[in-house]
Amino acid sequence: MPELTLDVFDGEAFRPITLTNWVNETVPFQPNFLTSLGLFQSSGGVYTTDVAFDDVSGALSLIAASPRGSAPSQSQGPKGRTIKVPTVRLAREAVITADQVAGVRVMGSTALQSAQRLVYSRVEGPLGLKANLGYTFEYHQLGAIDGIAYDADGATELWNYFSIYGVARPAAIALPLAAGAGTTTAPLKTALTALKREMVKELNGLVLSGARIVILCGDNFFDKIDGCAEVVEARKVQATGNSNAPAVIADNKAFSSLVYGDCVFVNYRGSEDGKVGVATDEGRAFMMGVPGLFQSFFAPADTWDFVNTEGLPSYLIQRRERQTESARVFEVQSNPLHMNMRPKHARRLTIAA
Repeated sequence: MPELTLDVFDGEAFRPITLTNWVNETVPFQPNFLTSLGLFQSSGGVYTTDVAFDDVSGALSLIAASPRGSAPSQSQGPKGRTIKVPTVRLAREAVITADQVAGVRVMGSTALQSAQRLVYSRVEGPLGLKANLGYTFEYHQLGAIDGIAYDADGATELWNYFSIYGVARPAAIALPLAAGAGTTTAPLKTALTALKREMVKELNGLVLSGARIVILCGDNFFDKIDGCAEVVEARKVQATGNSNAPAVIADNKAFSSLVYGDCVFVNYRGSEDGKVGVATDEGRAFMMGVPGLFQSFFAPADTWDFVNTEGLPSYLIQRRERQTESARVFEVQSNPLHMNMRPKHARRLTIAA
């Protein structure tokens, strides 16, 4: 009987470059709420593990009148500094044993389809490696719009954007909901107008022609906004609603939404365990539609195959030192940096007592 020596996982289809192309191109990335908004623009890969930013803090000044023929006043060049921010390494493994593949291959055949389907299910399934990676991206990006992104333990800071820029977090803003039915005052709308002015001021230097305020809401926060007398009265005269929300909110990504005071309120649907979400009595206000405000960078994987190459959003690799005669180990890795370029513009909101 001829001896068949075949290890399907050492073939061309499972080389690091092939696997990485497969996970980034052939299979679409699992969507999530913030990426469905197109909020974090992919700024491409970088070749290093740190990303450098030039922070220029200049200011306009009035030019005083001077006598003709006299020496002009001197301009002061804007002062700048370089800020380096590290990417972080996210890596998780899936182990596939020989017993899981045994009996799948047709006897005498070298077809790889069954093995590929097994890897595909472990990588792209509902609880697969890519789903976990997308879940982590959502968690980090929620932190970015709040000003601090935490590690999986919820306590270790990965990126404190206020510290990066050397600024203090603005105090939370308590929105008033005290207006009664039939009154002529609109304290909530007045507060939202003031909020918009403050946020726009903090976006100095960025293009704001397409800017719009989005407020991610916890359940109780959204219910109080939706049911307050001022919003109810405005709804009666069609001064509010969610008719514009579909242009902003992807299907099945939020419980509900409404537009009031030029702000889009979104009842954010977080994870069932509460680890990824917005606190039930709070809101998170940020600007969308501002080019360059939120950016994502990706460093290369930490293997010889990708050293000194441009980083990709994710990698699917087999580390040689992790493979055995009875098991194969697949790793999904990403090295992201999700940046909020103007952290002081993002505000925490509460409801006034």
